[in-house]
Amino acid sequence: MGVSAMKIVDIAQRTPEWHEWRREGISATSCAVIMGENPDKTPLELWKELVGIVEPADLSVIPQVRRGVKFEPLALQAFEDKYGKMALPFCAESTAYPFIRASFDGVLDDKSPVEIKNLSETNHLEVLQLREHSKAFKLYRWQVMHQMIVSGTRRGYLWFWSPKHEPCCLIVDWDDLLVRRIIQAEDIFWGLVMRGVPPEADPKRDVIPLDRLNMATWRPLANARRAKESKIAELKAQLKVLTKEAKDLEAEILPLLGEFRRADALGVKVTSYEVAGTVDWKGVAHELEAVIPPDVIARHQTGSSMATRVSVDASYDESKAKPEPLPRIRQKVDAMNETVEEPSQFFGTFWF
Repeated sequence: MGVSAMKIVDIAQRTPEWHEWRREGISATSCAVIMGENPDKTPLELWKELVGIVEPADLSVIPQVRRGVKFEPLALQAFEDKYGKMALPFCAESTAYPFIRASFDGVLDDKSPVEIKNLSETNHLEVLQLREHSKAFKLYRWQVMHQMIVSGTRRGYLWFWSPKHEPCCLIVDWDDLLVRRIIQAEDIFWGLVMRGVPPEADPKRDVIPLDRLNMATWRPLANARRAKESKIAELKAQLKVLTKEAKDLEAEILPLLGEFRRADALGVKVTSYEVAGTVDWKGVAHELEAVIPPDVIARHQTGSSMATRVSVDASYDESKAKPEPLPRIRQKVDAMNETVEEPSQFFGTFWF
Protein backbone atom coordinates (compact mmCIF):
# COMPACT_ATOMS: atom_id res chain seq x y z
CA MET A 1 0.00 0.00 0.00
CA GLY A 2 1.45 3.35 -1.00
CA VAL A 3 1.95 6.42 1.16
CA SER A 4 0.78 9.96 0.50
CA ALA A 5 2.01 13.45 1.28
CA MET A 6 0.82 15.38 4.30
CA LYS A 7 -0.55 18.89 4.66
CA ILE A 8 1.16 20.85 7.45
CA VAL A 9 -1.25 22.91 9.54
CA ASP A 10 0.02 26.18 11.03
CA ILE A 11 -1.39 25.87 14.53
CA ALA A 12 0.17 25.81 18.00
CA GLN A 13 -0.42 22.68 20.05
CA ARG A 14 -2.55 22.84 23.22
CA THR A 15 -4.22 26.12 22.21
CA PRO A 16 -8.02 26.54 21.89
CA GLU A 17 -7.60 26.59 18.09
CA TRP A 18 -5.70 23.32 18.27
CA HIS A 19 -8.41 21.66 20.34
CA GLU A 20 -11.03 22.79 17.82
CA TRP A 21 -8.94 21.48 14.90
CA ARG A 22 -8.56 18.11 16.61
CA ARG A 23 -12.33 17.84 17.10
CA GLU A 24 -12.83 18.17 13.33
CA GLY A 25 -10.95 14.97 12.61
CA ILE A 26 -9.43 11.85 14.10
CA SER A 27 -6.25 12.38 16.11
CA ALA A 28 -3.48 9.84 16.54
CA THR A 29 -4.44 9.17 20.17
CA SER A 30 -7.91 8.12 18.97
CA CYS A 31 -6.59 5.36 16.71
CA ALA A 32 -6.28 2.74 19.46
CA VAL A 33 -9.77 3.66 20.69
CA ILE A 34 -11.35 3.15 17.27
CA MET A 35 -9.49 -0.14 16.81
CA GLY A 36 -10.81 -1.38 20.16
CA GLU A 37 -7.34 -1.47 21.70
CA ASN A 38 -7.59 1.30 24.31
CA PRO A 39 -8.57 -0.09 27.74
CA ASP A 40 -9.71 3.32 28.99
CA LYS A 41 -12.13 4.45 26.27
CA THR A 42 -14.56 2.84 23.84
CA PRO A 43 -15.46 3.95 20.29
CA LEU A 44 -18.91 5.01 21.54
CA GLU A 45 -17.37 7.20 24.27
CA LEU A 46 -15.05 8.82 21.70
CA TRP A 47 -18.01 9.36 19.34
CA LYS A 48 -19.96 11.12 22.11
CA GLU A 49 -17.05 13.52 22.59
CA LEU A 50 -16.71 14.30 18.88
CA VAL A 51 -20.44 14.97 18.37
CA GLY A 52 -20.67 17.16 21.46
CA ILE A 53 -22.79 14.95 23.72
CA VAL A 54 -20.09 14.90 26.42
CA GLU A 55 -17.08 17.09 27.06
CA PRO A 56 -13.69 15.38 26.72
CA ALA A 57 -11.92 14.77 30.02
CA ASP A 58 -9.38 17.44 30.94
CA LEU A 59 -6.18 15.41 30.85
CA SER A 60 -4.10 18.38 31.97
CA VAL A 61 -5.22 17.77 35.57
CA ILE A 62 -3.52 14.36 35.61
CA PRO A 63 -0.07 14.68 37.27
CA GLN A 64 1.58 12.21 34.90
CA VAL A 65 0.28 14.14 31.88
CA ARG A 66 1.56 17.42 33.32
CA ARG A 67 4.97 15.85 33.92
CA GLY A 68 4.99 14.53 30.36
CA VAL A 69 4.32 18.00 28.93
CA LYS A 70 6.96 19.51 31.22
CA PHE A 71 9.66 17.01 30.25
CA GLU A 72 8.76 16.77 26.54
CA PRO A 73 11.41 19.29 25.37
CA LEU A 74 14.08 17.52 27.46
CA ALA A 75 13.04 14.14 26.10
CA LEU A 76 13.11 15.38 22.50
CA GLN A 77 16.55 16.92 23.05
CA ALA A 78 17.77 13.62 24.51
CA PHE A 79 16.60 11.82 21.37
CA GLU A 80 18.38 14.31 19.13
CA ASP A 81 21.57 14.07 21.21
CA LYS A 82 21.56 10.26 21.13
CA TYR A 83 20.84 9.78 17.43
CA GLY A 84 22.16 13.03 15.96
CA LYS A 85 18.84 13.76 14.23
CA MET A 86 16.68 16.82 14.67
CA ALA A 87 12.95 16.23 15.17
CA LEU A 88 10.53 19.12 14.66
CA PRO A 89 7.10 19.26 16.36
CA PHE A 90 4.13 20.37 14.25
CA CYS A 91 0.55 19.48 13.26
CA ALA A 92 -0.53 17.95 9.96
CA GLU A 93 -3.29 16.03 8.22
CA SER A 94 -3.31 13.43 5.49
CA THR A 95 -3.90 14.80 1.98
CA ALA A 96 -5.62 11.55 0.95
CA TYR A 97 -7.74 11.39 4.13
CA PRO A 98 -7.99 14.95 5.56
CA PHE A 99 -9.90 13.74 8.64
CA ILE A 100 -6.84 11.69 9.69
CA ARG A 101 -4.77 14.17 11.67
CA ALA A 102 -1.73 14.18 13.91
CA SER A 103 0.02 16.46 16.37
CA PHE A 104 3.62 15.31 16.19
CA ASP A 105 6.01 15.47 19.14
CA GLY A 106 8.74 15.44 16.51
CA VAL A 107 9.28 14.57 12.83
CA LEU A 108 12.67 13.70 11.30
CA ASP A 109 13.94 14.83 7.90
CA ASP A 110 12.63 11.64 6.28
CA LYS A 111 9.15 12.37 7.76
CA SER A 112 9.46 9.61 10.35
CA PRO A 113 7.46 10.53 13.48
CA VAL A 114 9.02 10.46 16.94
CA GLU A 115 6.41 9.93 19.65
CA ILE A 116 7.61 10.76 23.16
CA LYS A 117 6.28 8.89 26.18
CA ASN A 118 7.14 9.84 29.75
CA LEU A 119 5.47 6.98 31.63
CA SER A 120 5.11 6.24 35.31
CA GLU A 121 8.19 4.60 36.79
CA THR A 122 6.54 1.17 36.92
CA ASN A 123 5.45 1.28 33.29
CA HIS A 124 8.81 2.61 32.12
CA LEU A 125 10.64 -0.23 33.84
CA GLU A 126 8.25 -2.68 32.18
CA VAL A 127 9.13 -1.19 28.78
CA LEU A 128 12.85 -1.61 29.54
CA GLN A 129 12.30 -5.26 30.40
CA LEU A 130 9.64 -6.36 27.91
CA ARG A 131 10.21 -3.84 25.08
CA GLU A 132 7.84 -4.68 22.16
CA HIS A 133 5.92 -7.04 24.43
CA SER A 134 5.13 -4.33 26.99
CA LYS A 135 1.60 -3.01 27.39
CA ALA A 136 2.79 0.53 26.62
CA PHE A 137 4.27 -0.44 23.24
CA LYS A 138 1.18 -2.44 22.28
CA LEU A 139 -1.02 0.57 23.08
CA TYR A 140 1.06 3.40 21.60
CA ARG A 141 2.05 1.48 18.48
CA TRP A 142 -1.39 2.37 17.09
CA GLN A 143 -0.70 6.06 17.64
CA VAL A 144 2.54 5.90 15.66
CA MET A 145 0.95 3.88 12.85
CA HIS A 146 -1.70 6.60 12.55
CA GLN A 147 1.04 9.26 12.46
CA MET A 148 2.84 7.35 9.70
CA ILE A 149 -0.35 7.40 7.62
CA VAL A 150 -0.37 11.18 7.97
CA SER A 151 3.33 11.78 7.33
CA GLY A 152 3.60 9.26 4.51
CA THR A 153 6.64 7.42 5.84
CA ARG A 154 7.29 3.75 6.46
CA ARG A 155 8.90 3.94 9.90
CA GLY A 156 8.21 5.63 13.21
CA TYR A 157 9.82 5.74 16.64
CA LEU A 158 8.46 5.39 20.16
CA TRP A 159 10.87 7.19 22.48
CA PHE A 160 10.28 6.18 26.10
CA TRP A 161 12.12 8.69 28.27
CA SER A 162 12.44 8.96 32.04
CA PRO A 163 14.26 11.49 34.21
CA LYS A 164 15.41 8.63 36.49
CA HIS A 165 16.07 5.67 34.17
CA GLU A 166 17.68 4.98 30.83
CA PRO A 167 15.57 5.83 27.78
CA CYS A 168 14.34 3.25 25.29
CA CYS A 169 13.67 3.70 21.57
CA LEU A 170 11.38 1.15 19.92
CA ILE A 171 10.78 1.09 16.17
CA VAL A 172 7.35 0.86 14.56
CA ASP A 173 7.50 -0.31 10.95
CA TRP A 174 4.85 0.17 8.29
CA ASP A 175 2.46 -2.75 7.96
CA ASP A 176 0.26 -2.77 4.84
CA LEU A 177 -2.45 -4.92 6.42
CA LEU A 178 -2.57 -2.86 9.60
CA VAL A 179 -2.65 0.41 7.67
CA ARG A 180 -5.56 -0.77 5.53
CA ARG A 181 -7.46 -1.82 8.66
CA ILE A 182 -6.79 1.49 10.38
CA ILE A 183 -7.83 3.61 7.39
CA GLN A 184 -10.98 1.56 6.83
CA ALA A 185 -11.97 1.63 10.50
CA GLU A 186 -11.28 5.36 10.86
CA ASP A 187 -13.13 6.13 7.61
CA ILE A 188 -16.22 4.25 8.83
CA PHE A 189 -15.98 5.83 12.29
CA TRP A 190 -15.64 9.37 10.92
CA GLY A 191 -18.65 8.76 8.69
CA LEU A 192 -20.65 7.93 11.83
CA VAL A 193 -19.41 11.15 13.45
CA MET A 194 -20.36 13.19 10.38
CA ARG A 195 -23.88 11.76 10.27
CA GLY A 196 -24.41 11.78 14.05
CA VAL A 197 -24.98 8.03 14.07
CA PRO A 198 -23.50 6.21 17.11
CA PRO A 199 -21.28 3.15 16.70
CA GLU A 200 -22.41 -0.11 18.25
CA ALA A 201 -22.12 -0.11 22.04
CA ASP A 202 -19.75 -2.59 23.66
CA PRO A 203 -21.83 -4.68 26.11
CA LYS A 204 -18.80 -5.30 28.31
CA ARG A 205 -17.64 -1.68 28.59
CA ASP A 206 -20.29 0.83 27.52
CA VAL A 207 -23.33 2.07 29.40
CA ILE A 208 -26.38 0.43 27.85
CA PRO A 209 -28.12 2.93 25.51
CA LEU A 210 -31.46 4.09 26.89
CA ASP A 211 -33.29 2.99 23.74
CA ARG A 212 -32.23 -0.58 24.52
CA LEU A 213 -33.37 -0.42 28.16
CA ASN A 214 -36.90 -1.42 29.18
CA MET A 215 -37.74 1.89 30.86
CA ALA A 216 -41.28 0.82 31.75
CA THR A 217 -39.80 -1.81 34.05
CA TRP A 218 -36.65 0.10 35.02
CA ARG A 219 -38.39 3.30 36.20
CA PRO A 220 -40.45 1.89 39.13
CA LEU A 221 -37.52 -0.27 40.22
CA ALA A 222 -35.15 2.72 40.10
CA ASN A 223 -37.62 4.87 42.07
CA ALA A 224 -37.94 2.18 44.74
CA ARG A 225 -34.15 1.71 44.91
CA ARG A 226 -33.55 5.45 45.39
CA ALA A 227 -36.10 5.47 48.22
CA LYS A 228 -34.25 2.59 49.89
CA GLU A 229 -30.97 4.47 49.47
CA SER A 230 -32.43 7.45 51.32
CA LYS A 231 -33.49 5.17 54.17
CA ILE A 232 -30.08 3.47 54.22
CA ALA A 233 -28.35 6.87 54.44
CA GLU A 234 -30.61 7.83 57.33
CA LEU A 235 -29.88 4.61 59.22
CA LYS A 236 -26.14 4.89 58.50
CA ALA A 237 -26.13 8.34 60.07
CA GLN A 238 -27.82 6.92 63.17
CA LEU A 239 -25.39 4.01 63.24
CA LYS A 240 -22.43 6.40 63.02
CA VAL A 241 -23.65 8.26 66.09
CA LEU A 242 -24.30 5.02 68.03
CA THR A 243 -20.89 3.62 67.06
CA LYS A 244 -19.12 6.73 68.34
CA GLU A 245 -21.05 6.56 71.62
CA ALA A 246 -20.10 2.88 71.97
CA LYS A 247 -16.42 3.66 71.36
CA ASP A 248 -16.54 6.44 73.96
CA LEU A 249 -17.90 3.96 76.53
CA GLU A 250 -15.20 1.42 75.64
CA ALA A 251 -12.56 4.10 76.21
CA GLU A 252 -13.90 4.48 79.78
CA ILE A 253 -14.03 0.68 80.34
CA LEU A 254 -10.47 -0.18 79.27
CA PRO A 255 -8.65 1.62 82.12
CA LEU A 256 -10.62 -0.51 84.61
CA LEU A 257 -8.61 -3.61 83.52
CA GLY A 258 -5.37 -2.22 84.90
CA GLU A 259 -2.52 -4.54 83.87
CA PHE A 260 -4.92 -7.25 82.65
CA ARG A 261 -5.63 -7.81 78.98
CA ARG A 262 -8.94 -9.64 79.37
CA ALA A 263 -12.23 -9.07 81.20
CA ASP A 264 -15.64 -10.79 81.19
CA ALA A 265 -18.39 -9.32 83.37
CA LEU A 266 -22.08 -8.40 83.06
CA GLY A 267 -22.28 -9.33 79.36
CA VAL A 268 -19.23 -7.33 78.28
CA LYS A 269 -16.05 -9.11 77.22
CA VAL A 270 -12.75 -7.31 76.58
CA THR A 271 -9.67 -8.88 74.97
CA SER A 272 -6.50 -6.94 74.09
CA TYR A 273 -3.95 -8.59 71.78
CA GLU A 274 -0.96 -7.74 69.61
CA VAL A 275 -1.44 -7.48 65.84
CA ALA A 276 1.46 -8.44 63.58
CA GLY A 277 2.59 -5.81 61.10
CA THR A 278 1.97 -6.27 57.38
CA VAL A 279 4.51 -6.13 54.54
CA ASP A 280 3.97 -3.70 51.67
CA TRP A 281 5.19 -6.02 48.92
CA LYS A 282 4.42 -3.47 46.23
CA GLY A 283 6.64 -0.98 48.04
CA VAL A 284 9.40 -3.58 48.35
CA ALA A 285 9.27 -4.28 44.60
CA HIS A 286 9.30 -0.55 43.86
CA GLU A 287 12.34 0.05 46.11
CA LEU A 288 14.20 -2.82 44.44
CA GLU A 289 13.15 -1.45 41.01
CA ALA A 290 11.84 -4.90 40.22
CA VAL A 291 9.38 -5.65 37.43
CA ILE A 292 7.56 -8.93 38.05
CA PRO A 293 7.10 -10.85 34.76
CA PRO A 294 3.43 -11.34 33.78
CA ASP A 295 3.82 -15.13 33.69
CA VAL A 296 4.99 -15.16 37.32
CA ILE A 297 1.98 -13.05 38.37
CA ALA A 298 -0.33 -15.34 36.37
CA ARG A 299 0.94 -18.44 38.22
CA HIS A 300 0.01 -16.93 41.58
CA GLN A 301 -3.22 -15.24 40.55
CA THR A 302 -6.63 -16.63 41.41
CA GLY A 303 -9.25 -17.06 38.72
CA SER A 304 -11.37 -14.11 37.71
CA SER A 305 -15.04 -13.78 38.62
CA MET A 306 -17.89 -11.41 37.94
CA ALA A 307 -18.75 -8.71 40.46
CA THR A 308 -21.47 -6.07 40.37
CA ARG A 309 -21.32 -2.61 41.91
CA VAL A 310 -24.49 -0.49 42.14
CA SER A 311 -24.31 3.22 42.93
CA VAL A 312 -27.45 5.24 43.64
CA ASP A 313 -28.09 8.98 43.63
CA ALA A 314 -30.91 9.25 46.14
CA SER A 315 -31.38 12.95 45.32
CA TYR A 316 -32.10 12.31 41.61
CA ASP A 317 -35.38 13.86 40.43
CA GLU A 318 -36.47 12.74 36.96
CA SER A 319 -38.72 15.77 36.55
CA LYS A 320 -35.70 18.09 36.94
CA ALA A 321 -33.22 16.02 34.91
CA LYS A 322 -31.79 17.65 31.81
CA PRO A 323 -32.17 15.71 28.55
CA GLU A 324 -29.02 14.35 26.93
CA PRO A 325 -27.69 16.78 24.30
CA LEU A 326 -28.42 15.88 20.70
CA PRO A 327 -25.41 14.84 18.59
CA ARG A 328 -23.93 17.44 16.28
CA ILE A 329 -24.63 16.39 12.68
CA ARG A 330 -21.94 17.63 10.32
CA GLN A 331 -23.34 15.92 7.22
CA LYS A 332 -27.05 15.43 6.66
CA VAL A 333 -27.97 12.37 4.64
CA ASP A 334 -31.08 11.91 2.49
CA ALA A 335 -32.85 8.99 4.17
CA MET A 336 -34.14 7.81 0.80
CA ASN A 337 -30.67 7.62 -0.71
CA GLU A 338 -28.60 6.75 2.34
CA THR A 339 -26.35 3.74 2.02
CA VAL A 340 -25.07 2.25 5.23
CA GLU A 341 -21.49 1.02 5.25
CA GLU A 342 -21.04 -2.25 7.05
CA PRO A 343 -18.03 -2.27 9.38
CA SER A 344 -15.11 -4.33 8.21
CA GLN A 345 -14.55 -7.70 9.79
CA PHE A 346 -11.37 -6.14 11.14
CA PHE A 347 -13.08 -3.08 12.66
CA GLY A 348 -12.21 -2.94 16.35
CA THR A 349 -11.18 -6.59 16.50
CA PHE A 350 -7.49 -6.71 15.66
CA TRP A 351 -5.18 -8.07 18.33
CA PHE A 352 -1.42 -8.35 18.52
